[in-house]
Amino acid sequence: MLAILRALASRLRFLALTVLMLAGCASVPPIAVDYDPQADFTSLQTYYLLDPLATGPVSPLEIKRATQALEGLLRMRYQPAQSADSADFLVRLQLNSVEKVAVYDDSFALYGGYHYWGFGWRAPLEVRPYRENYLVLDVLSPQSSPLWRASTPSAAARHADPAQSQQQLREELALMLNRFPPY
Repeated sequence: MLAILRALASRLRFLALTVLMLAGCASVPPIAVDYDPQADFTSLQTYYLLDPLATGPVSPLEIKRATQALEGLLRMRYQPAQSADSADFLVRLQLNSVEKVAVYDDSFALYGGYHYWGFGWRAPLEVRPYRENYLVLDVLSPQSSPLWRASTPSAAARHADPAQSQQQLREELALMLNRFPPY
């Protein structure tokens, strides 16, 4: 009995070590940040959320989920203003989506066929359409001059479940807002 418990404990330690190693391999999406170095970010207390922008094949439900996630995150740190004129800063969310095609050359599989000039071999091509999504977050002054911008690739559209997509958007926007203000 003791030998069985020792073997089980050894397997659990190995499993825990494997999980920790795999968790260390998880990568955070890259976030590009740019800002105006002359801007004073210390006095920002109230915000106004402008209407979101979307380019490409973006669903209205995706826009709604992203806006709700952003509104919840902003309310945790700042006070919402009643109008754009009374806000210390304006926030605009952009969702950019581009349809792309990936072409892969499978060099291990050969395709043979008769051509006009005779028999030949070539490696088959695999063509896969995919959609690349980006979140862009702009912070503007009340006069609409740019103060701060962050962008990151988004994986939210990969989830079939709307709740998972909402959670992914929230996590991505939180990573972006963690870099605001820039100092």
